[in-house]
Amino acid sequence: MLRRGLVLLVALSFVACQFDSGDNDFSIRVPNPTPSSSKTRIIGLVGSMTGPDSWRGDDAFEGADLAVHVLNRDLKRNEPMYELVTLDDQGDPSRATELVQELAASDRTVGIVYAGPPQGLPGAEQALAEGGVPAVICYGDLYGARLLTPHVFQAAPSLLWEARRIADYLLTDRGYRRIGLISEKDLTGETARRSLTLALQEEGGQLVASETFTSDLDNTSSLIEKLRGKRVQAVVVNAPPPVAVKIFRSFRLGGARYRNTARALRSSSLRNTWAPQVVGFDLTITPDLVAVDLPAGTVAADTYARGAHYLPIPNFERFRSAFEDWWGAQPLGWERRAYDAAAMIGWAARKAAAQDRVAGTDLAPFLEKMSGVRFAGLEVTFGPDDHTAVDQSTVGLWVVPDRRVPVEERVYLPTSLPWVPLARGFSIDGERTDVLPRDWEWLFRNAPPKDAPAPRITRSRFGVTTSRRDPVH
Repeated sequence: MLRRGLVLLVALSFVACQFDSGDNDFSIRVPNPTPSSSKTRIIGLVGSMTGPDSWRGDDAFEGADLAVHVLNRDLKRNEPMYELVTLDDQGDPSRATELVQELAASDRTVGIVYAGPPQGLPGAEQALAEGGVPAVICYGDLYGARLLTPHVFQAAPSLLWEARRIADYLLTDRGYRRIGLISEKDLTGETARRSLTLALQEEGGQLVASETFTSDLDNTSSLIEKLRGKRVQAVVVNAPPPVAVKIFRSFRLGGARYRNTARALRSSSLRNTWAPQVVGFDLTITPDLVAVDLPAGTVAADTYARGAHYLPIPNFERFRSAFEDWWGAQPLGWERRAYDAAAMIGWAARKAAAQDRVAGTDLAPFLEKMSGVRFAGLEVTFGPDDHTAVDQSTVGLWVVPDRRVPVEERVYLPTSLPWVPLARGFSIDGERTDVLPRDWEWLFRNAPPKDAPAPRITRSRFGVTTSRRDPVH
């Protein structure tokens, strides 16, 4: 969580690529709602910094704050510095819209990192267009909701792509036929429901039960009992971390603890036995769930960049080293998304400056020319009709490993984040990986050349590499 209010006198030293640095920098790392200088270029952050949704703003601030410092260390002499201006939407979509509009109206704003309610961003398109300011959303799926606009870009994976991985796993890999969903009664929840319904239909299945909740939910046990009544074999969860904690705790306290696939399959036929497998969308992979004893076999979808806190891909390593130097902690949340969002904005501003474009030039067209660029995560490629930073093929499945299954990284996983890649969850055919060729050498034993057939999942150096015969995963 955000380490606000602390004076961290930690020297930031970067060693390679975009993390190169010069002199040490000492700073009080706290959100600043107003510019401290009249000469800086503003990267705005609109996020939920207070209230029940502050998990969004906390992670986003830490990632964006680091990215702005890195951008400043890469400036040429006499270039104006960047400054992060952080505005709190308090979880209110209307307030978020107004704050984005306020930032877009300033001729000093070059871009906005958005970590507020997803429904608050599309309404600001006119202001973004008039100011020539791109905004990058870190949470939610405006692509899947069909609400991306010309000046809005998305750093998060689409829920549709996650749903397709989930549907293939539930129907083809596990053989479930009765699948339920728990989702919030808002834009993201509706997008999740529509995405999962479509993905299941594409695989010949269907959603047999769907329960929704509102943001003021106190009792999650009633949702669990309704799904129990429908005798579902698997439950898909789309919920913000604080609610996900309540949901998983209700499964445990209600005696509905997943054991293995065979027992979950019997959930539809035996009245006194209900132990469904629980699968989540990307927000399920959160340190908040350390408060819950997650059963082995709990699965969630996200890109393999979700493992940037420990996987040995070089740019992941540079990011986490920089983050640990700057914040004195591991990047276990979604800090990387905000880091990449701010870095994208800086990249576009640099490209505009290289073409001698004056201040106030619309940076969205420059972002649309980004192709295969890496910052802290995976390659980012945009286009005039493609404003999503995540490639569909990089989305896969993560799992809480069973203690009996060999997992090489188990001994150094953070206690609060026990998730590892489910190797066949990053494979369309269940045999060969979909991981990008440039990353094979870091993630697979005896990796083949980049132009050769993809390595088999059993050669993965990380995560659970079992086949579909695995009774738990």
